[in-house]
Amino acid sequence: MAPALLFDEDFLSRAQDLATFPAATKSPLPKIAEIHSAAYEREQDLINDIVDSLKASGGCLLRGMYQQCTLDVMEKEIRPYIESTGMADSERDDFHGNESRTSISKPQLSTTVTFSVGPGTQAQGLHRDDDIYHTQHPAAAQHHLGRDTMLCLFVAGKTCTRHNGATRAVPGSHLWDYTSPPPSYETSPEKFAHAEMAPGDAFLMLGGVYHGAGSNTTTDEERLVYAAFATRGYLRQEENQYLANDLQKIKELPLELQRFAGFGASKPYMGWVNMEEPVKILNPEVEVGDIGFW
Repeated sequence: MAPALLFDEDFLSRAQDLATFPAATKSPLPKIAEIHSAAYEREQDLINDIVDSLKASGGCLLRGMYQQCTLDVMEKEIRPYIESTGMADSERDDFHGNESRTSISKPQLSTTVTFSVGPGTQAQGLHRDDDIYHTQHPAAAQHHLGRDTMLCLFVAGKTCTRHNGATRAVPGSHLWDYTSPPPSYETSPEKFAHAEMAPGDAFLMLGGVYHGAGSNTTTDEERLVYAAFATRGYLRQEENQYLANDLQKIKELPLELQRFAGFGASKPYMGWVNMEEPVKILNPEVEVGDIGFW
């Protein structure tokens, strides 16, 4: 049974206590870091700074992640779908007999979405993306490994500004008590950061951050954003990737992407088919290695 479905007196008590208090704490809100990917010589240094920003504020703006030529290809592929649709890693130690082994469950794709937001679109309600997992957390003074179930990536296909609906995020809200309601943008705009981006920039965000798209108050600007969401390898994917995708197209992907899309096995012993890793069933003629289930 999901934790959120269990009767939790402490959870209800926190909700009642917080009902009369504003969502934000008195401490200053952390700043979402802006990181320029071209300024880094070592990839690991870039990764470390991204992780530090995610821990502190729940978000990170990564400038220059994609080149315009890549964005052109992406839009060419996705635009027909927009037109036709019209105007929506974990580690643990276990004992197996008398032997202790360590299993690492790698992250997997949860869903992908393209946002094409036209003029006049109203602001989205503030929410946490990890609500889908019935997540409950008390407040935390600092981030700790294991608190998150999702990582969200937003890539600007076109310029994103606060005027055409750039995502509004509340820095630090990933550390709040989950019974604490979001602040109001109308009365407390200073508590928000705007993910304003040039084409090719990216906004990374933990699933526990309060956020929502802003209003597109322009008369002629489309806010075009490509989004991908990842979750833990042992959790259910938001979109059912097994029915949503053509298996022949999945087989054309590199093995690592096949596994990331959900066609791998999460160690230990999660998602096998006839005691084999699914990618072996999809690619019987390819040497994919032994999953080992540990």
